[in-house]
Amino acid sequence: MTLARSAGCALTIAALALTAGSAYAQDFPSRPIRFVVPWPAGGPPDAVGRLIGQRIGDALKQQVVIDNRPGANSIIGSELVAKSAPDGYTYLITTGSHTTNAALNSKLPYDTLKDFVALTQIGESAGMVIGVYPALPAKNVQELVALAKAKPGQLTFGSAGNGNTLHLAGELFKAATGTSITHVPYKGAAPALTDLLGGHIDMMFASPLSMAPPIQQGRLRGIAQMGQKRATVLPDLPTLDELNIHGAQIGGWYGLYAPAKSPKQNTDRVLGEVLKALKEPDVREKINNLGAEPTGLSPEEFRQFLVADIDKYKKLAHRINLKIE
Repeated sequence: MTLARSAGCALTIAALALTAGSAYAQDFPSRPIRFVVPWPAGGPPDAVGRLIGQRIGDALKQQVVIDNRPGANSIIGSELVAKSAPDGYTYLITTGSHTTNAALNSKLPYDTLKDFVALTQIGESAGMVIGVYPALPAKNVQELVALAKAKPGQLTFGSAGNGNTLHLAGELFKAATGTSITHVPYKGAAPALTDLLGGHIDMMFASPLSMAPPIQQGRLRGIAQMGQKRATVLPDLPTLDELNIHGAQIGGWYGLYAPAKSPKQNTDRVLGEVLKALKEPDVREKINNLGAEPTGLSPEEFRQFLVADIDKYKKLAHRINLKIE
């Protein structure tokens, strides 16, 4: 074969490959898209996932399946996505536990930064809310601290699992107040909240989305918030800083990821629709009502955020002597 013919064949093959890739992008999505939520149905991440999933499904005219895979503080569902086929049809919607796991657990079955494409931060919630069972004889932070000090280790707080942000919120509160409160890990925020409402545990440090309805209904007593400012859904609850308890600020957030090496043309389609949805007034209002502020970071901004968040929690874990294996 002559050099000219060889070059011509190479150009033809390249053109065919480009055409095939373009057709592949135009055909996407040709089947249902899966959003894996590594938390139980009914919890805050599930609500966010279903809201975004519905919008993406409507925009792309394809079904979006919400696949709840709770367990191991979101590690089970996250591993499923990390090891899924990188075809642009599987995505992960999860919480800040994605970075706390990376900071606290040296034996994860995936690499948090290398095994996922970080697409965007969907929203960031206000600080965690401290809610207690109404029968607990503590009507404010001062009384709660006094009770915990009078009964060291006897009071309990629930979380969505070892090392997740709800757990870290409790540990921060203990460190800031010099109290000893026993941690009870669950497989998600929803079952922990169920036990709190039943009086099986004494308190939780959880998102405004989880805590606002039962507090507003009188089924829980709101004590304080752990953010820089008060949450709009619970404006009467003071922050810990307002109460002169410092060093315990912690909030939550929701992020969207795909398996590493997923086709960029496919993930860009999904990401583009997510970012469009986050600009729609009704979507923003619904996310606000869930206790979060829509953000819509770019992939590069989000990746930088993840790196900084992992570093922050590594330093925090060292300060409070906390490590999860």
